[in-house]
Amino acid sequence: MKIVPQLDTYPRLVTFCQTAWGKVALLVVFGGLLRINALSSWIEVTVAAAGFSFLPRHRHMLLSIAALYWLLVHHDWIDWEFIQRVGSAGAHARGYTLHLLAGFMLGGIFLMFALFFGYVRRHPGTFAARRPVMALLSVFGACLLTAGAIPLEGTAKAFVWTFIALLAPYLWFFAYALQDAASKTPDGPLLQFGAFHPIYMAPSQSSTPIGKGRAYLRKTEALTPEALSVVQLKAVKLLLWIAILRVVQLLLRFMVHGDMAWRPIQFLVRFTGSKIATLALPDLGTAIEQLSAGSQIPTHDAWLIAIAHFTEAILGLYIAGNLVVACCRMGGFYILRNTYRPFQAQTIAEFWNRIYYYFKELLVEFFFFPTYMRYFKKYRRLRAFVATMAAATLGNMVYHFFRDFSYVADAGLSAAVSGFQVYAFYALLLGVGIGVSQMRSQRSGWRRATNPVRRVLSSIFVLAFYCLIEIFDQEGRSHTLGSHLAFFLSLFSFHT
Repeated sequence: MKIVPQLDTYPRLVTFCQTAWGKVALLVVFGGLLRINALSSWIEVTVAAAGFSFLPRHRHMLLSIAALYWLLVHHDWIDWEFIQRVGSAGAHARGYTLHLLAGFMLGGIFLMFALFFGYVRRHPGTFAARRPVMALLSVFGACLLTAGAIPLEGTAKAFVWTFIALLAPYLWFFAYALQDAASKTPDGPLLQFGAFHPIYMAPSQSSTPIGKGRAYLRKTEALTPEALSVVQLKAVKLLLWIAILRVVQLLLRFMVHGDMAWRPIQFLVRFTGSKIATLALPDLGTAIEQLSAGSQIPTHDAWLIAIAHFTEAILGLYIAGNLVVACCRMGGFYILRNTYRPFQAQTIAEFWNRIYYYFKELLVEFFFFPTYMRYFKKYRRLRAFVATMAAATLGNMVYHFFRDFSYVADAGLSAAVSGFQVYAFYALLLGVGIGVSQMRSQRSGWRRATNPVRRVLSSIFVLAFYCLIEIFDQEGRSHTLGSHLAFFLSLFSFHT
């Protein structure tokens, strides 16, 4: 029995949702579920979904118009607080003046990208056209490293760091567009713009393009009224499942940490007279700080903290990523889920594919395949292992270091690199784990276990591996590697 009804398999419902009144009813339910799932811009996203539903032939142009609206009105993915800091220090500009100057600079970035996009299409034989993503990442990396290494002041500092802050959130969206530019039937810059922080990414300010680029959207587009009805019902079904998991997430936070931010919990506590017992455990970051300060954490509490942190991370990824997927599906694109049944994974590599699909795809597209296609062609296992390390370790580090450019601006290049040690260690463990998992699968001709006991044991091993390395999956710079290792060792210290 399914918890969420399989709405897309009901023939009468699929037929009804192809009619005008059926589309209206579907949009009302969609908007209501967005509201339940705490999306503040649910009205705007629902209006955009209405346009996609009633004008499917103009879906791609509407996507670009919606992206322009979203950029002008919301643009939460841009770090305006950082731009305000460097802009005020350099040019003494604030408020609307600074936004206007940044807007002109962002327009210049889009213009430069359009020119490079056209160059890639017209000159396919040149090095930059054959390696457009490498050229893009090299330019950004050179700007970031130069700005971090050279002490800039005044207007020069404001200009350079504002440029970096505006380009960083679009970096991987541009990368997918440049990859499409090198194909035989690419969309032009105007349609490509619709996939740059599109309106269906309203629930997330992530720099990871969920739904990838225009090529993937063309591939997954619903081309018939029936296909559109089915994919929109799948969007509603996914939102229902997310709503259930949100309740689980909030209850977990209450039971583990005593978090009473959710109003139903506040009402329940008042109604029962605060008689509900919780574990009242600190989160992972606080626990690491306590250990660094000399406090002791009982071994069983340390395990509970680690397991709760891992579970909360999975729920957070599922909810945030699949909200975007649901909004994209409502627009008529049947893209795959971002997180899909990770607890069923039987290998480390399979879990990585299930837990954060679009980030994995980004690393595969821009790091794994370029390495795999060029190096160690005579050594099959080594070739796959090196390409995996290039993606899961090197590419992972590049993505996060580029994304967190503000650490370089605030602390300097040397301190930013030194503070990156925890996440670099996590990326190394992740790459080695996935690489070894793939090599073992290739050597033994791996197949999914059919024996229930063996299947459960395989899943437990995989989850234990990720739960333990999740202790080091920290992107900030507030703790040292030694602090994280101390918490890791506390799991095996066996003191109470």
